Amino acid sequence: MVTGLAASALAPRLGMAQDAIQALYEAAKSEGEITWYVVPLASESAEIVGQKFSELFPGIKVNVVRSTAGVAFQRLNQDIDSGVANCDVLTTSSIAHAIDLKSRDLLMAYTPVRKTEVIPEFQNLDADDMFHVTTAGPMCIVYNTDEVAEADAPKNWPDLLDPKWKDKVAIGHPGFSGYVGIWGVKMEELYGYEFFEKMLDQNPYIGRSSIDVVTTTVSGETIVGAGPAASSLAAASKGNPVANVYPTDGTVIITSPSGILANAPHPNAAKLFSEFLLGAEFNEVIAEQFGTPIRAGIALQPGVPALDEIKVITATPDQIVNDIPELAEKFRDTFGI
Repeated sequence: MVTGLAASALAPRLGMAQDAIQALYEAAKSEGEITWYVVPLASESAEIVGQKFSELFPGIKVNVVRSTAGVAFQRLNQDIDSGVANCDVLTTSSIAHAIDLKSRDLLMAYTPVRKTEVIPEFQNLDADDMFHVTTAGPMCIVYNTDEVAEADAPKNWPDLLDPKWKDKVAIGHPGFSGYVGIWGVKMEELYGYEFFEKMLDQNPYIGRSSIDVVTTTVSGETIVGAGPAASSLAAASKGNPVANVYPTDGTVIITSPSGILANAPHPNAAKLFSEFLLGAEFNEVIAEQFGTPIRAGIALQPGVPALDEIKVITATPDQIVNDIPELAEKFRDTFGI
């Protein structure tokens, strides 16, 4: 809680932020809608976010287009190549996409008034304010609680290579999923590409999205895997037999950037939505959906650890830009898909 002199100093700044957001809202009303290409949230969660924004800012509809990172980027590039302006805001799980769009002058510079309200580690992702971190998603080990006792569940990433999980482990595809690409380069950094060569011996189920891992784990088609913590916890909250392990060698954190397209058909609504993505209301929705908010002071759901309670690892921008494409090609050669 902010009190005394600190509150007095903060009040004018908060007032200025609210004034700026209100001005954006007034300008955005005539635009009436926004189209959001979104990757790191499940479809249901993304729709809830869109509904929340429309509740806060009546008269502005959010058209949610949810897909994996590779599909979203391919679709956006098809829009660009055909000269069609569909997307207003892109939220991707791969900073490589944001860097690429920036290099082609396809993003709009915008400095949100809420930029400094998020946790400092998630500020200043891009020096030119072309994109900003808006979500931080943990990738962990998931397992089926009907089939695997807690004591027997994998404790670290190489445990997934234990022969007892042969034909029973699930992973995603780094050529389609930004989450899986980032997880994959961290596995290669820690354990070499041999990690995936040994994974081949496990005959894993390979889905396009990391969320597919949770789906097959819940159904019992597979019983262990590498999946997004929030999706697993959300499934467990509905009574499904799935639980998480935060590995001793590091939970992989995927920081997902959002940027406004330079040719956004609804630029004021896009700026307003960018403010929303950094605000308390969006982070509360993320927390309600068992995600990890990037603002302090947001209550976490039961079972969601604070980032300072677990060992976390993440990929550098250089690894994401340069290493994921190479990993994806090797992965295709190894697994034949």
